[in-house]
Amino acid sequence: MPPLHSNPYDAAQPDFATEAHADAQLALTEGGLSEAQAIESLTCLWTLSNKCEKAEWDRAIAEEQHALKEARQGAIDAEECQHQQSQADKEATLAKECKKHKSKFTPVPNAKVPVEPLCIPACYALKQMESGSYIELYYFTNQGISEAEEVATTPSDGTYVWKTQEDGTHSLIKASSAKRGLRSDPLPDDRLTWEQFFEATPCMIRFM
Repeated sequence: MPPLHSNPYDAAQPDFATEAHADAQLALTEGGLSEAQAIESLTCLWTLSNKCEKAEWDRAIAEEQHALKEARQGAIDAEECQHQQSQADKEATLAKECKKHKSKFTPVPNAKVPVEPLCIPACYALKQMESGSYIELYYFTNQGISEAEEVATTPSDGTYVWKTQEDGTHSLIKASSAKRGLRSDPLPDDRLTWEQFFEATPCMIRFM
């Protein structure tokens, strides 16, 4: 059957009793049918033909919808395949870049930024602790750490530096004397104030 160009569901049944269908009536009446029988036969033939056209129409619509569904799915599959290929290309490029520039892609640890100043006691005090020898708590007080910083940033020649004394005053002495003074003249533990003791204890524990 050739493809239908109009919807058979919209077709109206003709009136075969009219003059427009006189030739069809005549062909049937000449075959022995009455006029009423001829009109009824023509009506039945049209109804059967219309049913066949409706079935063909339904089949064509179903095939068209199936074809559209397959086309849409094919487009989706092609787009997904293209996306996967693009993603694979990006990952390959990134892996190549990571291999070529390792330092550029080194992950940054999620560590907190220190908000407290870094206080490092004198090297002599740390070496004493490392060897398990006795070391005065004074080295771990704020005053002892301050003196250690002064010594660490001054040369060992005849240069003079400012040194903070126990009473808070400052005096100008040789750098070498400052280094010897820090190592040999710290306050004994029993002369530390409670404030100095509480300064030194957590600091010393931190470097154990």
